Amino acid sequence: IFLVVSIVTGVFIFSGSEILKKLHLDKFQTYEGFVGLAFLFSTVLVIVNLIIWIFNKLHFEYKLKKLKAEYKQILTQLDPKEKAVLREFAIQSQNSITMPYDNTVVSGLIDKGILRFNKQLGNSFIANGTKVSMSMTKYISKIIKLEHLDLKEELTEEEKYLISENRPEWVNNNWRY
Repeated sequence: IFLVVSIVTGVFIFSGSEILKKLHLDKFQTYEGFVGLAFLFSTVLVIVNLIIWIFNKLHFEYKLKKLKAEYKQILTQLDPKEKAVLREFAIQSQNSITMPYDNTVVSGLIDKGILRFNKQLGNSFIANGTKVSMSMTKYISKIIKLEHLDLKEELTEEEKYLISENRPEWVNNNWRY
C-alpha cells in the first residue's frame, strides 16, 4: 500500500503540469503540501521495509547455512545406538518407520532435529501405544550417507552379523540378507 502511495504521489509531484491536466489532477495542486508529505512518509516507509526485508533475508540465509553445518557436524558425531536407529531406515528400505518416541535414543534424535513425527491427520499424528510413525527430516535424508551409519555398499558376513546383533531393542529382528 505504501509503495502504491509513494508511486502515485511521486507521479503527482514530479510530472509536468500538462500530464496533470491530461489526468485531470491539476485541480489538486492546492494540496501539494499534503501530497509531498504523503510522498515523503510512504517513500521512507518503503525504504525502511526494504532494508528490513534485505536484513531478514541475509539473516535467514546465514542461519540456514549455520544450521546445515551443524547438521553435518551432528552426523559425524552420532553414537553407535543413534547409528543403529538410523540404520533401520536403510535395513527396512523405508522412508518411514514405526518406533517408540519414548525411547531415549529416538527422543534424542528428535531433539537433535534428525527425526520427525509423521503427521497423518493435519497437524496430528497417530500413536500405537508409544510407537509412532517417524522419518528423517528432509535435509538429513538428503545429506546422510552410508558412512555416517557405518555401512557400505557391500557388507561382509561378519559385518552383517554385527549390524544384526546391534539393532535397537524395539526392532523385530527378522532381517533377511
